Amino acid sequence: MHSARLALCLLLALGAPARAQTLELAPEPDWVMATEIPADDPKLRAESEGGEFYLLSDHQMRWDGDEKQSYGRTVAEVTDRAGLESLATIQVDFDPEFESASLVRLQILRDGQVIDLMDRITPQVYRRETRLEEGIIDGTLTAVVQVPDLRVGDVLDHATLLARRPMVGAGERSGTSWLEWDTPVVLSQSTVIWPADKALELGPLPAEVSYDATPLADGTVRHVWRREGFLPKHFEEGVPSEIYESALLRFSDTRDWTPLVQALAPHYTADYPLPSSWEARVQDIADTHSTPEARAFAALRLVQDELRYVSLSVGAGGYFARSPEEVIAAGFGDCKDKSLLLRVMLDRLGVDAVVALTDLDAGHGLAQELPMVGVFDHMILRATLDGRAVWMDPTGTHQGGGLGTATELDYGYALPIAAEGTAALQRMEVSAEGAWAQATRENYLFTQFGLFLSVRTEFRAGSADSARSRWATNPVSRISRDYLDYYLERYPGLLVLRPPEMTDDREANVIVVTEAYFLPLAALDRNGLREEFTFGTENLVEPYPKHLPETRRMPFLISGPWVHRHEIDVRGAPIDFEPPEPVNLSNPAFDFRYSGTASTGGNMELSWWFFPKVHAIAASDVEAVLRDAEEVRNSTWIYWDIREE
Repeated sequence: MHSARLALCLLLALGAPARAQTLELAPEPDWVMATEIPADDPKLRAESEGGEFYLLSDHQMRWDGDEKQSYGRTVAEVTDRAGLESLATIQVDFDPEFESASLVRLQILRDGQVIDLMDRITPQVYRRETRLEEGIIDGTLTAVVQVPDLRVGDVLDHATLLARRPMVGAGERSGTSWLEWDTPVVLSQSTVIWPADKALELGPLPAEVSYDATPLADGTVRHVWRREGFLPKHFEEGVPSEIYESALLRFSDTRDWTPLVQALAPHYTADYPLPSSWEARVQDIADTHSTPEARAFAALRLVQDELRYVSLSVGAGGYFARSPEEVIAAGFGDCKDKSLLLRVMLDRLGVDAVVALTDLDAGHGLAQELPMVGVFDHMILRATLDGRAVWMDPTGTHQGGGLGTATELDYGYALPIAAEGTAALQRMEVSAEGAWAQATRENYLFTQFGLFLSVRTEFRAGSADSARSRWATNPVSRISRDYLDYYLERYPGLLVLRPPEMTDDREANVIVVTEAYFLPLAALDRNGLREEFTFGTENLVEPYPKHLPETRRMPFLISGPWVHRHEIDVRGAPIDFEPPEPVNLSNPAFDFRYSGTASTGGNMELSWWFFPKVHAIAASDVEAVLRDAEEVRNSTWIYWDIREE
């Protein structure tokens, strides 16, 4: 779900050679179109929050040769003491390796007077790695300006100018600009000055956004989009990350991905030397494994397991991988570094492979994006094995399996970086069993001493990778406690007979976990367990809301495909059971089946099967799917009175 936070802070991206490591103070550029501050809107003012009322957001862009110039102006009133801290601190983030930033306007409007503050401030610059905990070092500097003497009732009017030159050579004559925010704004305006003879490709915008174009004397056209009187919408639950709930202007000079791929291909398709030690390891893989499939996954595991993740995304490092020799010598790399290294290794092993760009959160929406560098945040690799595309993520950890058993990646779409041919996004096709599969069997044995419960859970594909990571990074005592807590909610007094045991067949990518518990007869007689004894499975539809507060506007995230199976076997219970009738559901979001059988002697078998089958569903399908989800809830927990008759 894409939404925008309006703030006195601008985030920068591409660039040029090293520039000044400060925020310059400069006059407003003459190409900027003057925009009047709109009149007050009492309806919007009443909905403002945090002591801030935004009157104007004005974003204007143009190119001076290859350099992109971006002017951003914000006008906001301090309506309460709470707004002073946020509005009086202006932050501008930039990378001095390829960007320059200037403050070009800083005024306070007070009691009909304009107070210019440009000669009263001195920006302070700090190194602030905001993504260091993710292993990403991007070289960003943060310039901070403290606005002097800002008071409640003042209107703060400030603007910055960002200049950046191309880094990649394609996919950069493009941009984005928010026209709706998560706060009321009287007027949001986005302007693009564009050559009249050059195509301007646009993404869709809602009907509330107005547009006009004005030819200019220098052969360009000033394109202006305006969103007036905006009140934030109610953000709905479960909206996929790739969906824009707020209006975002997106533009580019092309709808063809080929120029971007051709600009990157010379770097990512070239051959590179490997250190002699790694040449030997590659040869060992070739000697040990006879098939391309086995060789490819052996090389993937080597890159995943031997090199830790650190991203040096300073300057060109944000777009171009370091050489394999540098990465191996350092012992770390990011997605670009690891993908290029793996591709070089696979070339030596005779496996056809190319690196590919994708997006971890919004990759399912790439097919609707315009070609530009900024729509990607991750690099992976596509290998061709046994005649089909196999996607590999060298930054993955604790993964297992090979062809047909390794987790099938589902980031939506990816853009392969091949040396020749027309470039196009490719759908990353996945199956439920190949993405995430989990099967649990619980055995309940009632005896004269109490209840014995044994549990066996089999993890495959993504669930095996996740379980492997959990067991590798947590002590067994903690895992045991978590498992016990899950069952204690149903059966107070339950005891652990033995700690959970895990067996891992990494080559097959199958993990099996077994648990064993005992519920003493005394505990069974306490807490009303006999009157309401529960059998059930996990809350399979927990992310699904129970009702719609209003008519659904946005698609709903399902996160399929994956599959969950759960079986329960009961023996020797003090009563004979009558299981509920079977349930079979199928809708655009998921398939679900429940069934139960029983026999004399207190024996019963219950079975659940749940298959979310798509990434997301249309808004028009949500209401019917939620009705089925409620039936799934009603079939999840089944209660019996097990007091002897």
